[in-house]
Amino acid sequence: MSVFFNGQKWTTPGVMSRIDDEAMYNNNLNIGNVAAFIGRSEGGQPKTALRFGSPSEARNALLSGDLLTAIEQAFDPSAETNAPSQIVAIRVNPAVQASAEVKDSSGFTTVIKLFSTDYGRRANSIRYKIETGTESGKKITTQLGDTYYTADNISRYVFSIQYSGTEASATMTVTDTSVILSAPAGVEADMIDLHSYETIQKLVDKINTVPGFFAEVVDNNGEKETLNGLDMASAIDVRSDKCIATAHVQAIVEWFNGLGEEFVTAERVTGIYPANVSWTYLEGGSDGNVSMSDWQDCFDVLQTQDVQWVTPLSPEPAIHAMCDTHASYMSTVGRKERRSIVGGKAGATDKEAIAAAKALASDRVSYVHLGMYDYNSTGKLTLFPPYILAAKIAGMFSGVTPGYSLTGRTLKIKGIERNLKNPTDTDQLIEGGVLCVENTDNGYKIVQSITTWRANNKYTRVEVSTGAAVDYVARTVRERAEKIIGGAPGSPIKLSTALQEADTALRQLTTEGIIVGDETNPSFKNLIASLEGDVLRLEFEASPGIPVNYVLITIHCVPYSGSVSA
Repeated sequence: MSVFFNGQKWTTPGVMSRIDDEAMYNNNLNIGNVAAFIGRSEGGQPKTALRFGSPSEARNALLSGDLLTAIEQAFDPSAETNAPSQIVAIRVNPAVQASAEVKDSSGFTTVIKLFSTDYGRRANSIRYKIETGTESGKKITTQLGDTYYTADNISRYVFSIQYSGTEASATMTVTDTSVILSAPAGVEADMIDLHSYETIQKLVDKINTVPGFFAEVVDNNGEKETLNGLDMASAIDVRSDKCIATAHVQAIVEWFNGLGEEFVTAERVTGIYPANVSWTYLEGGSDGNVSMSDWQDCFDVLQTQDVQWVTPLSPEPAIHAMCDTHASYMSTVGRKERRSIVGGKAGATDKEAIAAAKALASDRVSYVHLGMYDYNSTGKLTLFPPYILAAKIAGMFSGVTPGYSLTGRTLKIKGIERNLKNPTDTDQLIEGGVLCVENTDNGYKIVQSITTWRANNKYTRVEVSTGAAVDYVARTVRERAEKIIGGAPGSPIKLSTALQEADTALRQLTTEGIIVGDETNPSFKNLIASLEGDVLRLEFEASPGIPVNYVLITIHCVPYSGSVSA
């Protein structure tokens, strides 16, 4: 007799146990609600998703430009919403690094290539200097503006070697890939391939197997790499006295690439010792000229990121259309639902804005048409273009629970480009699919948070908040259902598990207010799981929140009736 338990067949009698921790999942919702901006900046690696948790982090990396302005505005969007927890930024400029080549004493051979850590024209202001170290090696200084980094005595001694055999002479030659031992001089005793002896300790152990040669690790450098890591040497005498092999060049490269220096990274070319260099500037850094393909490259990068709100910092309709295509693709094939808020150029008329919204006609894109006033980095009141206001609104959406409507919510701005008449102007703009902002006695408010969709009046397509709630439901249930794939075969138990996972997700969505209901009209119902072959289907009805846009008050007036007596 035997028993199958916990994935194993047991034959010998005994007491077996297993831990069932299926109930220990954290059922709290953990789907993100993150805004992403694509735009120009003076700093930052281009076409790379950079995540910032505060405006100061963004300032240190991006320095200036639309991208930084949008992030600063988005982190302080409204007194009525939270700030985003983080923002993803992608620099669209095809900027390149500044660079320099460090030569040997001949002035012809490049020993080390230097590259600015930042990208763009500003990196051409970085300079460096290489001097003889006070006690050993080199002293190196880098500087940008008033900030500099310096290190003295950059050196590395890795192993000692001496020949004590019967030959009258012995030498060692070191290249980037080998160590050649000769005894007598000119007669090869061994050629050690550093591909096979990749650390100093292994190299030393190998040297000690060659008759007459003895080596020892120096300064605890046994784990340092040998391949392309040693200083080059040609037929140095190891017979007359003990010789010390060095890795000074590698030590210099590692200082540039370490935590003690932030302006420059280094790439080792060869193990020849570098010559001293007086103050020399890096060169070749450029901000580049932005093309449509650069924008597309950034949207492609964004495909790998878990973001829910996207704003391209450009007034160009072609880029808005590109963003719409991105959002539509990611919300279907990409399985990472997202929405976009775009802005046009300053000075646009309402008629032009309505035409732009009509051209988009997307249930995943909102269009902002007015610029906003706020103080710039120098404290001057400035008119920022509508796409900056769009980024601010995206920041508001990423700071609230999905399904929360921004209709009637105030913005932290000092003014708008021009005042709209409510309802004369706002009616036309809303009917035309424009997300407009008005000046009221209580602040600058979003009139209605809508998309550019006008084909029908479905709340899920017109109301940004309702559509975002449905996106959130889809992502949450899908994430819970991922664990159903594979594992145990399809069976009634599998169907029950699928129902349980979906039910757990939907109940949590109800608790968070993403879907709404009561005992009579529950937030979700008719949850069904079906299995056919290798396809398991989940279906249910759910009620995403719909914003209250209109409050209708009826006052019933009745005449007073009464009598008075003396």
